[in-house]
Parts: sequence; structure tokens; C-alpha cells
Amino acid sequence: MSEHRAAPDRRQRRGWTHRLIVAFQLGAALVVAVSAVWAGYSRVMASERLRVAKVEVRGSRFLSEGEVRELLGPAVGENILNLDIDSLKARLRSSPWVADATVTRTLPDTLRVEVRERVPLALAELERLYLMDGDGGLIDIYGPRPAAFDLPIVRGLQRAEPEDRRTRAILAGALLQDLGDLGAQVSEVEVEKNGDLRVVLRGAGEVVRMGAPPYRSRLLTFLSLRDELRVRCPRAEWFDLRFRDRIYAMQPPEAVTPAAPAPPAPAGAGPDPSTRETALPPTVLSAIPVSAPAPAPGALVR
Repeated sequence: MSEHRAAPDRRQRRGWTHRLIVAFQLGAALVVAVSAVWAGYSRVMASERLRVAKVEVRGSRFLSEGEVRELLGPAVGENILNLDIDSLKARLRSSPWVADATVTRTLPDTLRVEVRERVPLALAELERLYLMDGDGGLIDIYGPRPAAFDLPIVRGLQRAEPEDRRTRAILAGALLQDLGDLGAQVSEVEVEKNGDLRVVLRGAGEVVRMGAPPYRSRLLTFLSLRDELRVRCPRAEWFDLRFRDRIYAMQPPEAVTPAAPAPPAPAGAGPDPSTRETALPPTVLSAIPVSAPAPAPGALVR
């Protein structure tokens, strides 16, 4: 009877022993596999072939390739698989010249960098001259590097409060963006308190006043009539382009030649009409229809 009881106990002990041996073998195999994977990973990460050796830069016009490499920091020479791409993008975007950037890996050793730069459209007159983009943002101080830019100057920002200054800069940027290549015709832009834009043109230096868009079509209309306006309104101080289908020319009043003294009037005849003071308007307004021949200088078209 006791022998029959001992047999199951021995079989049970042999079963546990077998399980422990199998578990040990599996554990050992797992350790070997992990060690092999880690050794392979370490060899890959230490491989000289996967160290960044080349940086290909595209889209940079104002930043040199050396400056882009400097913004990337210690990426060159690091293992290409170990790089933090988001961190590299953030480093590039920290430059005031960079609006956006993308970074991609090309195995085994090349980083491809695509840069979208902020394009200066004007010089903003503050305590110093700053390069300004089409969104009204300041890019960099005007210095030796951007000295080759022949850009219009934006005035009316220096004494404005920060919020108002930003609004005015945006208005000037919107004007220059809408003008596109016609921006080359602009010498100065002054943003007034009411948001109107006083624009000085290159060449003859005409002054035009603009309000809301569209700016480009109105300036094109003015330029198409430029020679005719110069002949018909030679004394115009500025031209108002804020109205549709008409250009208003603001001209100074004609000089008045003093009249010769008149003989004394008989007693009781009342004041001589020729001696009365005549009030002259500070300017004479001429309205020129853009689709019809312009009137003679000084004429008022209603």
C-alpha cells in the first residue's frame, strides 16, 4: 500500500523538476537572444557608416549652408538613427530668417534640410532700421549683409504703441504683398493713424494715398495714367486712389497777384468790392475719371 502511494509522489516530483529545467532553458535562450540583439544594436549605433557626414540644404537664399549647419548644432558626426528630428526642426525655426523647416534622414549618412525663409519686403523705421516681411514681422537689423536689398522704407511705426505698431506694420506688409513686383515702384510707405497709406513712388516721386485693397489694381491704373496726369496736373501735391473709378489730384491754390490800388470811392458809396478779402481753399481738388480723359489742371469734376 505504501509503495502505491510513493509512486505518484515520485512522478509529481519528476514533473516539477522537468518544468523547472524547461523554464531555465527558455530563460537562458531569452537572455542569449536579448544579448545578441543588444550586441547588434550596439554595433549599429557605433557604426561609422551611420554617422552624419553630409547635410543637403535646399530653399535657403539668405542663410548660407554654413549658417544652417551651425543651427543644426552637433548633428554632424552623430549617429543618424539617434537624432531627434523634432529638436533639429525647432533649432532651425529659432532663426528669425526661418519661417519653417523640415529635416529628413537619408541612410546611411545624409541629412536633408528644406528651409522656407522669411522674405524681406521693406525696411521698418524704428529706433533703427529693421528688415520687415510681408506679415509685418521684423526679421533682422539692417546691416552689411542685407545692405544690397533695395527696399522701400515703412514709416509711422516709431512713435506708435506696441499694439498699434503691429497693426500698422501688418497694413504696410499687406500692401507690399498685394503689389508683388510693383513694390519695386515704391520708395516709402507711411501708415497713418486712421490706417490710410501714404505711398511715395520712385522716379518722379509722386505721392499717392491708398485705403483698403485692392492695392495692385489701383496702382496699375495710376501708373497707366501717370504721364497724362503729369501733364494735366503738373502742380499736384498728391493723388488720392481711395475711390473707385476716380483719382483725385490735390493741388495748391493758384498764386494771387495783388491788385493795383483803386481810386477813393465817393462818400457814402460803401466799401469797394475790389478791396474785400477773398478766402482761398488750402488746396484745389481735381477728380480725374479713370475711364475718361482727365480735365484741365485745377478743374473740379463733380
